[in-house]
Amino acid sequence: MGRKKWLLVGILLLVGGLLGTAAIVRAQTTTGSCPPGAHLAVLLDPILPGEQASKVVAQWCEETAPEKTDVVLEPLRPEELEQPEYRPVETSPIVQGPSDSKEYRCVVVLKPLEEGGGASEPVCGRGRIETVDGVSLASLYLIAKFYDNTDYRSLLIEYYGAYPCSAGYSYGRPDLRTDGVDNRFASGQGFSTCNLVTVYDLYNYSGPSYACGPNCPTFHALNDVISSWTIAP
Repeated sequence: MGRKKWLLVGILLLVGGLLGTAAIVRAQTTTGSCPPGAHLAVLLDPILPGEQASKVVAQWCEETAPEKTDVVLEPLRPEELEQPEYRPVETSPIVQGPSDSKEYRCVVVLKPLEEGGGASEPVCGRGRIETVDGVSLASLYLIAKFYDNTDYRSLLIEYYGAYPCSAGYSYGRPDLRTDGVDNRFASGQGFSTCNLVTVYDLYNYSGPSYACGPNCPTFHALNDVISSWTIAP
């Protein structure tokens, strides 16, 4: 603020004090006929009872501060880069017994990861499938279903296991080429308290991943590029 402007403000404050009222209460900027690089500053007096608006008591041109262009962005901290861990809010129902579907699909029996993993050869067909690789499904639990399209359309494969998911049992497939469904999944569901589905872009549970469940109507960016998956309670 220049010397002339301070002198003007001092005079106005003195006059306001003599009149017994508050003098200048605020300043605002507005457009006006000022030279390039300057803007119009306006001083207003208070709004008194019965008045509709403040009165302009002084105005002048003052230099506009230059915009700051050398802004340096700090890198994100590691905790800001990490996505929050997905936690299921639903519990999937217990489903036990033979598979039955009008759609052509494959059925695979899994061993829990805690017992070394592994799986049977797929058995494929329409209708009721009672046994897989010589193992009866009567006492086994449905673990997961995966579909060729989003929103659970075009069933591809069903997975069974000897136990529901729990703190001691989880399941997974490290290489979907073995099951003939590599890069096919676009939606999936977990069953028998298997609620947390995690799908991976690459084999052996690596690469970009996406977690959801127990109901996953889409895997978003990983649709049709999933090569391995796990499921847990």
